[in-house]
Amino acid sequence: MSQQNSNYVFLMDCADFAEAQVVKSYLTSQGFHPRVRDEQTRGVAPHFGQLLGKLTLEIPEHEYIDASLLMESQEKPRVQIVTESAYDTQGMAKKALWNAILGCTLVPLICNFYSMMLGYRVLRHEVPLSKTSRNRLLLAIVFNSIGFFLWLTFGPQILNLKI
Repeated sequence: MSQQNSNYVFLMDCADFAEAQVVKSYLTSQGFHPRVRDEQTRGVAPHFGQLLGKLTLEIPEHEYIDASLLMESQEKPRVQIVTESAYDTQGMAKKALWNAILGCTLVPLICNFYSMMLGYRVLRHEVPLSKTSRNRLLLAIVFNSIGFFLWLTFGPQILNLKI
């Protein structure tokens, strides 16, 4: 089957143009026929790179299995870096969520700022984020946004009320 008549399928996403060129060159040297989607556009107008998103490396469908096995054999094992235990950071994420909720209702702004500080500590110490921490931090962001909006919009009016 010739290269022009074959269907191309997704092989991998590359972080940048240089990585895509290195992987494409390696696969070509191994006898494969890869292509980088939107390669001409990126070569002529590299400033469009952010608009086009990630670089996608494609391979003819009949070469997919062999190329993916070759790429997997070259991939280094990924190391998960966690400086604190997951339970500690998940607990911190839970505190961030509760402080965000309290910032919306009882203690404005102070709890929201404390929640943001805890969220930052979780993001700094837990790499990659666990699903539990991610969900708690997303909810904390929602509640912090609501809290800041409510208290910064209506807070001055509430404080000017005389009882």
